[in-house]
Amino acid sequence: MQVKTMCIIGAGTMGTGIAQVAAQAGIRVYLLDTYEDAIPRSRELLAKSLQGGIEREKITHQQAEEVRALVSWETTYERLADADWVIEAVFEDLEVKREVLRQAADLVRENAAVASNTSTLPIKDLAGSFGRPEYFLGMHFFNPAPAMKLIEIIPGEKTLPAVTEAAIALCERMGKVPKVAPDIPGFVVNRVFAAVLGAAIELWAKGAEPEAIDSAIELGLGHKMGPLATADLVGLDVALALLRSLHEQTGHPRFEAPEEFVALVESGKLGRKTGEGFYQYLEGGAMTEAAQ
Repeated sequence: MQVKTMCIIGAGTMGTGIAQVAAQAGIRVYLLDTYEDAIPRSRELLAKSLQGGIEREKITHQQAEEVRALVSWETTYERLADADWVIEAVFEDLEVKREVLRQAADLVRENAAVASNTSTLPIKDLAGSFGRPEYFLGMHFFNPAPAMKLIEIIPGEKTLPAVTEAAIALCERMGKVPKVAPDIPGFVVNRVFAAVLGAAIELWAKGAEPEAIDSAIELGLGHKMGPLATADLVGLDVALALLRSLHEQTGHPRFEAPEEFVALVESGKLGRKTGEGFYQYLEGGAMTEAAQ
């Protein structure tokens, strides 16, 4: 399956990051979002990411210009008919994703593959909405997509082996490391991370200092970043949604979010993007201290 053109549904942080990764591999990318307000923010996110890559000497000015030339934005789904590969990257909500996939099903070419970037939802719960489950699978990118190497590949019960193989080849073409994961809630990484995060948040809710929790896990388990600092990085609203999704799907108490954590999120303290979460941050994103 030759991938020359890709459509990404959802021009949020993840969709924009995936677009950059694909464009850096020479793929023509259309970012689709029916909310017009999402487009200028997506443009800004891409520009900021490319500039950061230049400053860190990860890409050249010429490579950044080539990426810009390969990425376009659309507010309708008509471009899906041109795509060799489609990635759904909308909000992590089962019904929202199902509705998007139902709309896409009427426009996507018969031989084009469609992947969901879901981070927790089983592919079997989404495949039926697309209508051609043999061409549907999961491709779970991690945030920030341009920097994170891993992509989880999650075949559904009816996914054709050739489609799974094509997804693996596409990941490798984009410079990523694909790992096939089982079709269970949370797959591998988020299933494990949510359990660790849930335990860390429980300790925090009982009065333990964030630095003490994170440093113990970093030193004791060899993690580069503790779970609370990681949650601040991805966004505490995202972390709460992860825990709630897994708790709803599995019923396991390890994924139940403490009231103290829910209150923190509801207060608007969402981590680095708001300047405060478990820790406090300077405007440039540098950590200063644990929040009070």
